[in-house]
Amino acid sequence: MELFKGNRRESNIEFEEAFSSLKRMENIVPSAKRTLELLAKLNSETTNSEADVLIDEFHKIQYGSNTNNVFYFYLPIVSHILYYKPQYEKELLKYLVGPNFANGTSETNEMIEIIISAMNYKLSQNQYYLTKESQHWIINELPKLQKEVEREIQVCWKELNE
Repeated sequence: MELFKGNRRESNIEFEEAFSSLKRMENIVPSAKRTLELLAKLNSETTNSEADVLIDEFHKIQYGSNTNNVFYFYLPIVSHILYYKPQYEKELLKYLVGPNFANGTSETNEMIEIIISAMNYKLSQNQYYLTKESQHWIINELPKLQKEVEREIQVCWKELNE
């Protein structure tokens, strides 16, 4: 599903900006460098085995910061991957739900609205914060994932109560 074929120079700038946080980590965290390389190759023709390697490298990153920074770090990456490989939502949605749950959001519709609002806020600061694919996924696909978001909220509640 290649909806966004455009000016190659602009798409390079968009990619570099959207994943600039990952780029800054690449010399410190080897999996960040590998994730960035694999993200650059991700498209609708990426095989499941190639995507599995990307997901494995992505999970190794373990970005540490406050909840807002964690969320804003993962949002461009997760939404970009899920645009091309929606079957990984069960593995990746937690990176968007968890930090917002930690900030007090525990209702499904509110969680989705916070993610959409965060997208709008960050894009108002930097038009390249998210790729066009990421924006498409957040606007068009995320709202359809109410059951999946609720599942992740329940996982957060369970972990909190353990």
